[in-house]
Amino acid sequence: MSHDIMHYKIDDMHMYDIPDILYAERLAFGNMAWHSRDFESAISSSYDHPFVIHKHPVTDPDSRDSYADNIAGYGILRLLGPEAEIENICVSTDLRKKGIGECLMRHMIDTARANLASTIYLEVRAQNEAAKALYRKMGFENSYIRKGYYRDPMDDAIIMTLKLQE
Repeated sequence: MSHDIMHYKIDDMHMYDIPDILYAERLAFGNMAWHSRDFESAISSSYDHPFVIHKHPVTDPDSRDSYADNIAGYGILRLLGPEAEIENICVSTDLRKKGIGECLMRHMIDTARANLASTIYLEVRAQNEAAKALYRKMGFENSYIRKGYYRDPMDDAIIMTLKLQE
């Protein structure tokens, strides 16, 4: 399944995306980065909906050259009954502030809504002002704080929620 939103093409994440996703993940999250098995699990899970935006079309999934350094952004939405959680979202450092994060967020919100989720949750570093601004723009509100949740560097986690339907 793929959708065009705001001129970005969103595709389902595949195993061949993982090497480039891991590179972007480590740049963005350092020691808190997910591992290959986390993305593999998300791809194979019936609860998770992993999405990716490529910089250019993948022409041959069997050829590493067709997708090397090809990740613009990715996100993983988990759906569990009436609740959804944005498990992970990342935009390539060289492509930030171009609407990719907003595009992924809209897609995950639309997917949650289509699956009848009533609430979406996410957590964000208290110091991540850019991400918090995006989430507020999308309608998320602060719910509570997990003190000292993040390491390297130490930071609180803010749990944010978006009510989709009552």
